[in-house]
Amino acid sequence: MEDNINVLEQIDSLYFDYKLENINGKCTNCATCSKYGQGLTNLFSFQLLCQRLVKNIEYIHSANAINSKYLDEKSCDDFIYWIHNNVYNMNDKKNHNENINIFGHLKNIWDEVNRNLKGSGIDPLYKCNISNIETLKLDELKEKKIMSDYCQNFDNLTIKLTTNPHKPHCHIYYDYFMKTMKAYEKISELCHNSSNSKCPNICLQKNVDPKRILNSLKCAKIQAQEKKENLIPEEKCNTEKDALNSQLQQALSAADNPAFNYSDPRSVFLILFTFWGMLLTFFFLYKYFRNNFCGGIPNNYQRFECNYNI
Repeated sequence: MEDNINVLEQIDSLYFDYKLENINGKCTNCATCSKYGQGLTNLFSFQLLCQRLVKNIEYIHSANAINSKYLDEKSCDDFIYWIHNNVYNMNDKKNHNENINIFGHLKNIWDEVNRNLKGSGIDPLYKCNISNIETLKLDELKEKKIMSDYCQNFDNLTIKLTTNPHKPHCHIYYDYFMKTMKAYEKISELCHNSSNSKCPNICLQKNVDPKRILNSLKCAKIQAQEKKENLIPEEKCNTEKDALNSQLQQALSAADNPAFNYSDPRSVFLILFTFWGMLLTFFFLYKYFRNNFCGGIPNNYQRFECNYNI
């Protein structure tokens, strides 16, 4: 499992998510947190979240200073989702007013820490507008992130899965791709119109049809596994063959033995026709006796008695 995590870190969106969740090391501006959070119900959890937020802001500034990373809109959206998700998971009981207060404190911390780190350099988070973060909906942010992750990773996964059948760990990338592929349904639904705010900008005018990867897949381990799954195991084949032979013998035995059997479905029709024949026989006998034994009696009263008795 740990090996899989290390491999999947090569995927852009997962790498940034992993960093946000697992940032460690010293925190130069964490003292800022002590000035905020008074009046909150769960001050301890807030202080923990605050320190993680400050560390992540510091990490983004340092990473940007080294290689100009995280200036894009996607990184900003991911960071905002991370904040939202952690706020809503901070308390066991969801309290809307409490969450509004938490967002208010975090916005002040965001502004102060970014101001301290910016100095005279470029603020890598200048595109991140969190002024209305409390009005955003977590479900919509999550749906948008799933789509943007898929679009961001598509080109990278295309290279890893379609260029070299013996590329290391291609089966791990394949499994991840298959799990995230469903995002394309939402992308094709929401992103055909550039004016739809629910579509991430990174997905606009981009062909991310999963068939492009699946139809050109080159991963020896996956292809060998699929071939193996298509072959019927010898033991299963022998079992099915024995069962078919047994059924064939029973059918041949039944054909050689024409004796009547009540389990035969045709017996139902035979019984019905037999009863119908008996009813017709009794009816014709009744008519016969009535016409032949009572028809010649002259006396009306005696004829009535005969008819009544018959």
